[in-house]
Amino acid sequence: MALDPEALARALQPLEKAATLPASAYTSPAVYAAETERIFSHAWLCAGRVEQIPNAGDWMTLDLLDDKLVVVRGADDRVRVLSRVCRHRGAELCEGRGNTRSFQCPYHAWTYGLDGRLVGAPLMDGAADFDRTRFGLPELRSEVWEGWIFVSFDADAAPLGPQLAPLERLLARYRLEERVALEPLVFESPFNWKLLVDNFMEAYHHIAIHRDTLQPLFPADRSHAPDADGPYSVLIMPGKERDAEPLVAAVVYPFHLFAPGGEMLSWYQLLPTRHDHFTLRIHCCFAREAVEDPAQAAKLEALRELVRTVHEQDIAACQATWAGLNARSYRAGRLGPLEKPLWQFNRWWIERMTG
Repeated sequence: MALDPEALARALQPLEKAATLPASAYTSPAVYAAETERIFSHAWLCAGRVEQIPNAGDWMTLDLLDDKLVVVRGADDRVRVLSRVCRHRGAELCEGRGNTRSFQCPYHAWTYGLDGRLVGAPLMDGAADFDRTRFGLPELRSEVWEGWIFVSFDADAAPLGPQLAPLERLLARYRLEERVALEPLVFESPFNWKLLVDNFMEAYHHIAIHRDTLQPLFPADRSHAPDADGPYSVLIMPGKERDAEPLVAAVVYPFHLFAPGGEMLSWYQLLPTRHDHFTLRIHCCFAREAVEDPAQAAKLEALRELVRTVHEQDIAACQATWAGLNARSYRAGRLGPLEKPLWQFNRWWIERMTG
């Protein structure tokens, strides 16, 4: 794995002395492979929100870490995350989203209940010692936190909720679990996933990239980050006007990004596929009464378009950084006092990458 111990030691210095991560942390396929094994495979990753599958039988698919998953609400109202790969010959059971009483494989009609149990396997009577109970769809561990459905590939991962209790108390006033997500804005992102985490969690760049959008409203020099007591960071960005509600950004490590506000909750769902690519889905979430009120439609769409504009500015910043990180002349830089959340994340990342 291409990580220089001396470079990591410089990144672990106190914030006032800390360096950025070395370029290889972003640009190396070997580092990404190690991230997949040491971080992604053991972390809690966001699979969606509960309001996306409100009724019994509602389901939606998700491709995560080269696996094919389906998130489904059972007849018992329980949300489950199951493999959507048939246990017979491996065909994919479904794609997209819908509502069903069962999942049937399009290849040989093996049928599974909403809880993953194999309930039908036509013409298998002649198979010796065939036991249907042994061929259900594997279920991954999942938890619901503040309306989000989290999943872990690690059967022994520590429960997520207790780790996020301080964050839940900090953000209680935003009533995150009551928000409703609109259809997402989707961006194919040809750079490393950590660049977006870095960008999302500091307001320093407001002075340049967002000089005409966020900086006039949320000046960079007013931002600050509290100490974190768990696998997360929070950035608080007070408004320019004294009575303005602050803009808040948060990350649950490794890459669950969200920004709660008075009217809108922005949620960035990252789906990494390679060291140099991830799919980004930006969900704009609002109070249910606003979503269901036709008179509010134009206002909600305007807020959604503002999010698109801001992210298009962020794309330019991330692409410029990606080009520089891949240059022969690049050397690690220094973090500034407004980049405390990056420093917090880097320390968490290094600890898990180095053991």
